[in-house]
Amino acid sequence: MANSSQRIVIVGAGAAGLMAAGRAAHLLHRAHSPAEVVVLERMRQPGRKIRISGKGRCNLTNTLPVREFIERFGRTGRFLHQAFDRFFTPELLELLHGIGVPTSEERGGRIYPTSGSAPEVAEKLTAWATSQGARIVTGARVRGIDRDQGVSGVHFDRFEQHGKAGSGGERGNESMAAEAVLLGTGGRSYPATGSTGDGYDLAAALGHTIVPPRAALVPLRATGAPPPGVKKAHLRNVEITLRIDGKVRDCRFGEMDFTATGLDGPVILKISRMAVEALEKGRRVEVALDLKPALDAAKLDARLIRDLEDRKIATWDDLLGGLLPRLLMAPVRELIGVPGRKPSHQVSGVERRALRDLLKAWRFPVTGRGSFDEAIVTAGGVHTREVDPRTLESRCVPGLYIMGELLDVDGDTGGFNLMAAFSTGWLAGEAAAEKLLAPGEV
Repeated sequence: MANSSQRIVIVGAGAAGLMAAGRAAHLLHRAHSPAEVVVLERMRQPGRKIRISGKGRCNLTNTLPVREFIERFGRTGRFLHQAFDRFFTPELLELLHGIGVPTSEERGGRIYPTSGSAPEVAEKLTAWATSQGARIVTGARVRGIDRDQGVSGVHFDRFEQHGKAGSGGERGNESMAAEAVLLGTGGRSYPATGSTGDGYDLAAALGHTIVPPRAALVPLRATGAPPPGVKKAHLRNVEITLRIDGKVRDCRFGEMDFTATGLDGPVILKISRMAVEALEKGRRVEVALDLKPALDAAKLDARLIRDLEDRKIATWDDLLGGLLPRLLMAPVRELIGVPGRKPSHQVSGVERRALRDLLKAWRFPVTGRGSFDEAIVTAGGVHTREVDPRTLESRCVPGLYIMGELLDVDGDTGGFNLMAAFSTGWLAGEAAAEKLLAPGEV
């Protein structure tokens, strides 16, 4: 191992870390610099979270233009302007195609690897980073970052080498000098992949403000969900309305799921951030499910009247069967209190209107959220005012760079968060390499 402090140390071999490693190593190699790039990863395998992203298919990014892309990150999205200006979807796809990962666009502008394999993406990115000259050391848990005027190195428990230097190796308390340290440890979501929140502690120990981390893009717990007798149900073309203290705050159309523990699926994940924030403030949160969003209440009522008149020899269950997935017939029947065998011509106006109202606004009071084990991303993190958006260098400690999910920036589901990790990793790796190189070497 080199003794020179001419070294960039990257903490975490996730999406941001691998991108930073490849970009920094490429620039240093091109400039014939003796500086090295070392990635310290606490798990035995790089890219663990990439391997399970997108339910194992890896939703890489989205085709939305930059302005709309940034809107999907809410109040802190503006921080990403410079990173996206430097490296965005076209550059990512060019890189991926160049390393043997062709991509395909799917509904909603989502971009996936054509193979549908998230592990393949992790493996190809790891191979790319090491081919550029980066060295990836696995089994290395960083315990602290050393500083003088700026960062001076890191100390960690143990390490096993991976990549150009081979595998296996030393164990025990170790230290490594560095002129730049890039933090890309991820948040607290999916802790089994190594994202246990270590990065927050490392950043806080160096003086950074940490916006309290919380689960985002997470399933919701709600009274009445799942409905009685339903273990699992997938619903398409529904509309979800989020009400906070009785006021409509968000509305989403798409797919959702009833699960054994509550509400899940794309539309639920998209409203979960606002719902969780409101719950934490002690506010009343409710989700209303519209099973017939193509019809307003008056048109749906007219349809029900027509169906009842046209099918006088039919039963209440026959009517429900034409309106609902079979799994939901029993709970709807129970909620309205009409026997399934009741003849259609005996259904009262009160019962018909109760069905109409339930189909248009089946209400579920939200009582909680899923754990970090279930969350796709973590909200909160290092406050963006303490990080230079042009380079991602810390404003508190020279030579320290913050990237990826550690930043207090989180977006919707649909490829947005992974693209943010790739972009911030690229920018941080580039900025750290340029700082080590003399003017004109870049």
